[in-house]
Amino acid sequence: MANYEIELRGILTDAKKAKLEKLFSNHGKKIKEYERTHWVLKESWEKGLDLRVKKTNGLLEFSLKIGNPSKANRKEISLELPNNKFQEVKDFMSHLGYSKGIKAIRNAQIYEYKGVEWAIVEVPNYGYYFEAEKIAKNKKEHDKMENEIKKIAESLGLKVLSPKETMAYIAKLDREANKPFKW
Repeated sequence: MANYEIELRGILTDAKKAKLEKLFSNHGKKIKEYERTHWVLKESWEKGLDLRVKKTNGLLEFSLKIGNPSKANRKEISLELPNNKFQEVKDFMSHLGYSKGIKAIRNAQIYEYKGVEWAIVEVPNYGYYFEAEKIAKNKKEHDKMENEIKKIAESLGLKVLSPKETMAYIAKLDREANKPFKW
């Protein structure tokens, strides 16, 4: 069953990152860490989809998010895949017409704080941003959860990016930190 992801982002300075790590370590709960490579199939965006192949801590996954990438609320479906099937995944996606996009490497520390999952995300050799996320079972919970996250972010002195700012930041990362790929 698909869930609805409510995810907000904001840019972090080194100082703000250090402050959040300390706060979350002392008053939150560390959930996990990951090293992830995303192959974002940007051609799918034209259809209102966000198709990705991810390798997280060595585990292969296919991810589909339905909706505009700049919006906080999107339906998300993920499928774990056998690690030895990467070539088949690339072939499969290519035959569906998705053969190029952006390769993005991210490392993150994930915490739970005040009922929200907070990721402090490192873009290697570039910088940091945060993602604040909650999962809703239905669309009715979207606005309430989004407002909850925004209030907590504000109380932490964090600026949440607007949809327009989110797309500008993604475009900047694509130009300056991510790499194009073609399968």
